[in-house]
Order: sequence, then structure tokens, then C-alpha cells
Amino acid sequence: MAYPLVVVAGPTAAGKSKLALQLAQQYQGELISADSMQIYRHLDIGTAKPSLAEQELVPHHLIDVAEVQDDFSVFKFCQLVDQVVPEIIQRGHLPIVVGGTGFYVKVLLGLQPLDFGPSDPQAVAKLSKRSLPELQALLQENPATNNLDRKNRQRLIRAIQIQNGGQVNPADRPQYDYWAFGVNRPRPELYDRINQRVLKMMAAGLEDEARWLFEMGGPDLQAGKAIGYREFFPYFEGKRDLEMVVSLIQRNSRRYAKRQLTYWRHQIPGLQWVDAQDSLKAVGTVMTAPDGPLAKVKNVSGKYH
Repeated sequence: MAYPLVVVAGPTAAGKSKLALQLAQQYQGELISADSMQIYRHLDIGTAKPSLAEQELVPHHLIDVAEVQDDFSVFKFCQLVDQVVPEIIQRGHLPIVVGGTGFYVKVLLGLQPLDFGPSDPQAVAKLSKRSLPELQALLQENPATNNLDRKNRQRLIRAIQIQNGGQVNPADRPQYDYWAFGVNRPRPELYDRINQRVLKMMAAGLEDEARWLFEMGGPDLQAGKAIGYREFFPYFEGKRDLEMVVSLIQRNSRRYAKRQLTYWRHQIPGLQWVDAQDSLKAVGTVMTAPDGPLAKVKNVSGKYH
């Protein structure tokens, strides 16, 4: 049995969260975040996390499930989603995955093998005692590691674990019958929204949030690699002024949006692009079709919307 699943994707600031919330309200849905940074507690502004008021409107999942000191993997993401989707379906509700981390979505949908097994603390401790050259020597050459930063001990250790851990059998995971939608806007409009969003984040207290992360060990944390935080760290060390920080966050966010667009277009088969201005109507037509996701939820759960 394949579980029906709706995916709302797209670049940052395009409006995918707004569309997903509207769909959830209109079609008895529950939202599942596919954002690799919204999983961290206390990182609210820089991750554009849904407000508490928005979270009270419909159930949200995979938000605030980790501490900033934690390393969070695609394996853990899929593990949590695989648990929550059947529960949502049993309630007769529609699971809606929303977020910009395309790799998470690709692996979740079974479009790429899940080979990021759970971290073994003992193995990590043993590998952590090895020198950087020793770790580099342990990592075998293969296409998946061509772009790996071989001076990053944390990533080397993780890659070695993946290398030694094999793949997860697809038969051991739920199968998903998915409908994927990409929200987009004209490029100039999208970039302007990104620039304005950064200014709003600054006004909302992004600097204080970034400083807290910095004091928690930001540069050495996985959470500290996120755009919107990492640009602040040299500023806190007196190496960069605030104006430059804002400019870099805007620039890096625009570049990230461009990479997201490229990824979604080439990595998620069947993804339907919808214009942000008409997205609810366009997606609604598919949702209510006789063979659409709502009908599939009813068939699987036996419950009517």
C-alpha cells in the first residue's frame, strides 16, 4: 500500500508555506516540515519558522525536534516522516510536506537510496580520535564524495560511516504516492521578496538569535552552517560590519533560491510548477480530482473529508 502525500516545494520566499497552510486548512491537512533548519529549537527568525499562531491553525510536524548541538541527518528525517504519515492518514487527514530542502524530499519519496544510517556513537568516538590525514585515507574514492570538504572532520566522519553502513532496504520503508507542486514567481519579484524578508528578519531580532547560536558554538555546529546565521559570525568577532552582514545574507539567500530552483526542476519527477499568485486554485483542481490525493486518503483511511 502506498500512502498519498502532497509536496509543496519551491525556492525560499516564493510563498510555499502560505500555500501549504491554505491547503491544510481547506482540505483537512497536516503539515510536515522538510526544512533542514526548522528542526532546531530556538532558531525561529532566521529559519522563517511558522509562527505559533500559524502552528495552532493546523497540526505541524518536524518543527523543533532537535537541539542546535545535534546533528540531524536525512535518515532521521525519513524515519520521523515514515512514522507520522500513517498516523495522519489514520486520522483521515492529508499529509502535506512543505519545505525547501530538496534532498530530504528526494530521499523521502524513494527517488534516491536512503544510505545515511543512524550514527553509531562508539564508531564516532573511535573515528574522532584519528587525525585528519587518517580520516582522509579511510574514505574511499567514489562519485558521491567528489565534492566533499575533506578538511571538515565532521563531514569526513559522517561519510566514512555512510561508506561502511550500506543502504536501507526500500522494502523496509513506506511507499508514497505523491503529488508535488513547485511554487514560483518571476525572478525579479522573487529576489525582491528575499531582500525584503531579510530586512524584516533583522527588524524581528535576527542578530540576537544569531548571537545566541554563536555563543552556543555556532561555527562548529551543523545548525551554524545555515544562511542567515553564518554571515554574522565574523561580525561578532569584529571582522565584518553589520551592513555587510545584511548584504551577504541577501546575496546568499538569492543564490540559494537559484540553486533550489535548479534542484527541484531536475531531481523531482512529475513536479508541477504553479504561479504563486494563482497557486491555491491551481493546486485545488488537482486535490479534488477523482483520482487526486483527497480521494486516495479516503480510500486508504476509509474516512471522508
